[in-house]
Amino acid sequence: MAKKHRFLKLLADRIVNNLLERELVIADNPEEFREKVYQILYEDHKTEKELEEEAERIIQENSEEVLYRGVSLHKARKLIKEKLAKEKGIPVIGSPLSRDKANYLAGKILKLILTDENLDYTEERGVIRGAIVKSFEEIAKLRREIDESIREKIASHSRPIYEGTPEWYALYRRYYNEELIERGLVEPESESEV
Repeated sequence: MAKKHRFLKLLADRIVNNLLERELVIADNPEEFREKVYQILYEDHKTEKELEEEAERIIQENSEEVLYRGVSLHKARKLIKEKLAKEKGIPVIGSPLSRDKANYLAGKILKLILTDENLDYTEERGVIRGAIVKSFEEIAKLRREIDESIREKIASHSRPIYEGTPEWYALYRRYYNEELIERGLVEPESESEV
């Protein structure tokens, strides 16, 4: 299996653990359930990355027109992504931690629970969906806490390290991995993407 994205794995773990521990879902094979939830998250992430890459390519090909129209690159990228998503029939784009995306992905996970014959559920759909969305909120909060901690560590260096520089990004990745290990969220020897 390909390397897992740590963030997506954390999110899948939180969703599955919340559902199983509260006995909202009964899984014949919890690890298989965990992998299916991860795949839903990963496929969505992959689609987002493809949209971003296509939007970036379009901006590069039309950079003179973007500059001529006076549109910021950020806004141009967002508008192009939205147009591409609409053309491809992708209903929701953005961070998996945004409210709209969390609700969209919760719907996909709920559909899995309702249709997978190796899964059974003990509560109404709304309760299960709420627990899934709550998992997204918990991971969003955790991610904000980790981000704040990392930024404090970088700011505490004796000389300034400016955000956006390769050094800043390298430190951010290193501290991110350290935070995950310190919080017991990943094993020290696991090698995955951030």
